Amino acid sequence: MNRYVLPLGLVLLTAPALAASAADAPSATPAKPFPHVGLRSDDGRSSLDIGGALRLNYRDEQWKTTENNGRFLFDTFRLDVQATHEDFFSDLGYWFQDDGKRSIDRGFVGYRIDDTSSLHLGAPLKPFGLEPYPQFGWSFHIPFFLGYGVSAGAGAKYLYKDQDWSLQAGYFPRMLPSSIRYSPEVGRYVDLDDNAIAAIHARQDNEKHDQLNLRVARSLAGEDWKAEMGASLATARLYNATTRDDGSYRAGGVHAVFSTGQWTVTTQGIRYLFDPKNPAGVRDDVILMGGNGLTPAYLIAARASVVSFNVGYDVPTPSLGLLKTLRFYNDYSRMFKERRDWDDSQMFTAGVQFIAMPILGWLDFTWGRNANPFGGAESGTGFTSATSPRSNEWVFRTNLNLGYYF
Repeated sequence: MNRYVLPLGLVLLTAPALAASAADAPSATPAKPFPHVGLRSDDGRSSLDIGGALRLNYRDEQWKTTENNGRFLFDTFRLDVQATHEDFFSDLGYWFQDDGKRSIDRGFVGYRIDDTSSLHLGAPLKPFGLEPYPQFGWSFHIPFFLGYGVSAGAGAKYLYKDQDWSLQAGYFPRMLPSSIRYSPEVGRYVDLDDNAIAAIHARQDNEKHDQLNLRVARSLAGEDWKAEMGASLATARLYNATTRDDGSYRAGGVHAVFSTGQWTVTTQGIRYLFDPKNPAGVRDDVILMGGNGLTPAYLIAARASVVSFNVGYDVPTPSLGLLKTLRFYNDYSRMFKERRDWDDSQMFTAGVQFIAMPILGWLDFTWGRNANPFGGAESGTGFTSATSPRSNEWVFRTNLNLGYYF
């Protein structure tokens, strides 16, 4: 039942803006390819846009137990619904994913306070670090699997942005229900049992309550370069439903983005700590993470530091017709666990993005070591002790993602 509550609430909250837009607009004026819908009122006070994407994958994974040895797979059909009415606006991204899964990457109603400030209410993205993606490639990297990329929560967010400064502050009483999470988050076994391992995860019973996030960034620019440098903080109660006690979660990070000419470099460092109040006999050095089941639930180290460094280089292709730009990139991320007897997790992706709107494509060559879902093992121990059959081995995956965006 709860999987339908949030989408229904977002539709009801958004309905006034959608109705006003549709009523005032006499005809569709699509600015994007079929089947995009774009409606505008005559006075310009209201609008409705319905777009999205259809994406497919070709995947080849080089380890013995995988089923993806040169397979074409459905990736996702995504709907993006955006509406405005005077100073109100709404934004919803709803995903129909592989294996019958559904997810929401963001969904909120907003109010524009003035030219620099706004409020988001519903399920906005939690402000932290590199936004919204912590890498250039299609293949997500370690920060995403730890909850630091495209991660929405149920709550409210305030945004301020001028020419030099950006400030975001968010309060999230609860995380999104596991059944509609796009990105992973701390979860209880009872909510993740469809994609968790009972023998390993059954007594994991923690979830975040009352999370606070703060992100501050400063923009700089020169004659032929621009940059952003910022810092982020996050804290929450870590409620254990078995003991009914509150532990704690804390995280801090710094990030930077630098671009000049055809080059873009992004980097960040994150330190996080979970202090759970588990019942006797349950380990305190691991935390259960999970989403909507698109990937199995997995444990992460309760305390760790993460770094990432990504480089992109754009090559314009004006003579190649629909293909306008090739972006070559290298993404690297590494996780240092506080326990010294636990090995580091690493991921490296080399690839190229094809920009030929309305077609977008990514060709990724990704290596992973002790990194779920590529390395750490069948049971997903890569983000903890890495004591499974493939521990400390580099494994390799090729992934081609092609999408039609409308």
